[in-house]
Amino acid sequence: MRGPATVRPVHLDPRSPFVLETHELGRRPGSMRTVQRVLGAPDGLGTAVIGIPTGADLELDVRLEAVTEGVLVTGTVRGRAVGECVRCLEAVVEDIDVPLQELFVYPERAKAAAEDGDEDDEDLRELDGDLI
Repeated sequence: MRGPATVRPVHLDPRSPFVLETHELGRRPGSMRTVQRVLGAPDGLGTAVIGIPTGADLELDVRLEAVTEGVLVTGTVRGRAVGECVRCLEAVVEDIDVPLQELFVYPERAKAAAEDGDEDDEDLRELDGDLI
């Protein structure tokens, strides 16, 4: 049996290029906007063997959609991972295209799930005001 839902408190910096504003969506289910950005990769995106170099381009192409519970984010992140084969030590370069889908819930929804011990909401992500 699982424990109660875990809500991860996060305080976002609105100046960060990785933070997205959702204010214009309001709380109107069905309202939507798209975001396309090229970002510099942060430190530590990968393993000791392969990863995306710090500062390398990451292409973000996402759709933010207001739903009853919060904001649903769907889209892709593209980049280029570089590394070294552990067997032959040859250089490895791999283009990546990662699909993503994540629901960021409104604070009252997260609180209700935590109080109810809702097992379906094991790792909720909560909106920080209008930021994700």
